[in-house]
Amino acid sequence: MRNPVYSAGLRSFKITRSMKILYSLIAIPVLLASSCKKGDDKKSEPKNTHTISFNTPGNEPGFIYVDGQYTGSKTPASIELQPGNHTIGIALQNSFTYLRKETNVSGNATIDFTNADKPAPKTWKALWIGLYETTGISATGNCSTHFSQSELDAGYDFFNWSLQQHFEKYSYGTMKWEVERKDISVPVSLTRANANWFTVEPSTITALMPQIQPGVYDCVFVFWREKEGSCSFQSNYFGLAWTNPIAEPIKTGYVTVKFDAGTSITDRINYYKTTDPGVYIHEWLHTTGENFYQNKGLALPAKAGGYSVHAAEMYNYSFPWMNWYLDFVSGRVPNPSGEPKYLGIGPDGLLRCTVRETAVNNNCR
Repeated sequence: MRNPVYSAGLRSFKITRSMKILYSLIAIPVLLASSCKKGDDKKSEPKNTHTISFNTPGNEPGFIYVDGQYTGSKTPASIELQPGNHTIGIALQNSFTYLRKETNVSGNATIDFTNADKPAPKTWKALWIGLYETTGISATGNCSTHFSQSELDAGYDFFNWSLQQHFEKYSYGTMKWEVERKDISVPVSLTRANANWFTVEPSTITALMPQIQPGVYDCVFVFWREKEGSCSFQSNYFGLAWTNPIAEPIKTGYVTVKFDAGTSITDRINYYKTTDPGVYIHEWLHTTGENFYQNKGLALPAKAGGYSVHAAEMYNYSFPWMNWYLDFVSGRVPNPSGEPKYLGIGPDGLLRCTVRETAVNNNCR
């Protein structure tokens, strides 16, 4: 197992920090202060920035980005910009649409954005795999759990719902996911690390699906049943992700979701949708937000317990963390440590090379 990270009920690890700020009081001699009263007035220097205002479709408010970084401002506010070429982005607050323009700033100006300024989304490719039968040596001996066709269909619908409601929405339309589904009908053996740890390893899946190769998919998602009757493969995680896809032999993101369907998978899915819906976005962020985007030069949140995605409480976010995922994806996590002022991936970052593109061209940015 290479650098997997698990999420126990999607709770982040909490880190507290004791901080002291020392202030120094500098005494300024009266003589020095009085000597500046006359003769030291200087003419105000020319302003080296320009005031830029924005018009958006229907005057919809939007978060303002400059050169890929969130500015902390939202239209209809104006911002100050240095002269020169800039990329200006507006993430529309209500429609979750990203508008983007290249512009040369040479004076005060108002920039008009229209729906024609929406960039073409970057296509990401997923392989979703449902397991009909999962086998292993449980506490009660060798046994199996099973999903029916209709149960796998429900799990697949849950995944696509998350892609639409979280992945694509939080990217403000800069991501478009294409999904291929390939269920495995033969029994799939679990790896047992100890008495309470069962996983479906990437090597197990790739042995059954040799089409998983570098450059084919951005992420593989495996969905299997945790327990059925007396057969239980319960482990201390809901979702599990490998955190450095380019370092893996398949150079592909890998996520497994171990689902406790109970007596009704539909009821369980509805429960998660309303109370704790973030398993898929959480685990996918582990595949891209721990090493991948950092290696492309983006500034992401600091790691808590070894993982950036687990730092929500450190940045004052709370359960069920959906605002954390939104700000993480859209690059709007406030940075208390200084520059840059905001952390995360951001819409412009998502328009860069995907995992599968990087897998076959490591210079792809």
